[in-house]
Parts: sequence; structure tokens; C-alpha cells
Amino acid sequence: MQPLSKIEMLRGFNQGKEKARNAVYHHYHDALLIMSRRITRDSSDAEDLVNDTFGVFFECKRSFDEIRDLRNFLFQTCRNICINYLERQKLGQKKYAELQERHSYPDEDFYADISYSETRALVYERIGTLPKKLQIVFRLRYFDDLSNDEVAEVLDIAVKTAYNRYSDARRQLKWDLEQIKNFTLYLLNLFL
Repeated sequence: MQPLSKIEMLRGFNQGKEKARNAVYHHYHDALLIMSRRITRDSSDAEDLVNDTFGVFFECKRSFDEIRDLRNFLFQTCRNICINYLERQKLGQKKYAELQERHSYPDEDFYADISYSETRALVYERIGTLPKKLQIVFRLRYFDDLSNDEVAEVLDIAVKTAYNRYSDARRQLKWDLEQIKNFTLYLLNLFL
């Protein structure tokens, strides 16, 4: 089944169609999860906070004119839910004030945070498209912060093989992301 375009997703959501609601959920879930983790610094509760965000979102009877409005509403709601979560956790006054100050920023910074979250979600998605051997080495190096020697030991491969696989994974990810960036710029030029 073909995924919905953003226009179909927006139109379907405004009409209350379940398929469109599911499409919105799957389209924005990972980016919201990344943002929630960044704000709360707590990955164990981040999923619950994102689900709370979608609960509020799906309960609202609001209709959106543009997909950008829908997206901004989702991210703003998630941010508010995360900050409320931090408040409920009764962090020390100093810690809470520091977090609130860090996440009460001008709109342009807020949109940069959204862009960062969406970009990270895209990178995570692209990592999943790498061949398994490259994926494993990349995850160990990038996420677990292991050296080539440590990766080689864990996977029982040569250090040079670990180095080459990591280099190949980085090169392929860079190329994939460049293609996506170029395509996005091409589309923007068509519409502007």
C-alpha cells in the first residue's frame, strides 16, 4: 500500500480519517521521540510522553490549513508535555530553572530544534538501509562509542575490516543524505 502524501495526510486528518491519523503518527513519531529524549534526558519515559502528545493531538478538534501548522502543533504540544513532565518530577529549583531556560527559546531556535530532530530521525532511518555488516559496525562505533580495536574484538573480525566497514557505512550514509538534500532543494526550486 502506497503511503499518503503530506497533502493527503493533512486532508484526511482534517476529515477524521483513521488512515490519515495513522500516517501522521508514523510520519512524526521518531522525530518527536528524539525531541522528547533531548528535552527530558530520559529515554525510558520519552516514548510515553510522545504517546501522550499524540493522545492530546488526536483529541483536539482542530483543523489545520497547512501541514506546517499540523507539524508545529505536534512539536509545540510535545515540548509542553515534556516540560510539564519535568515539573512533575520535582526537580530541584535550580535544575528545573536551567531546563526551562534552555527550552524556552525564540521561535527560530525552536524551529531549528524541530529541524534537528527530523534530521536525526532521517539519519536513523537511513542507517537501517545499510547492509547488516555495515550497520552493526556503524552502530557500535557511533552509538556505543567503541574504537576500531574494540569493534574488531566484539565482532571477532580484523581491525582493518572494522575500519573499512565503518568508513563504507559513513560514505554510504553521506551519499544517501546528499541525495535527499539535493532532491529537497530541487523540489523547493520547483515550487518557489
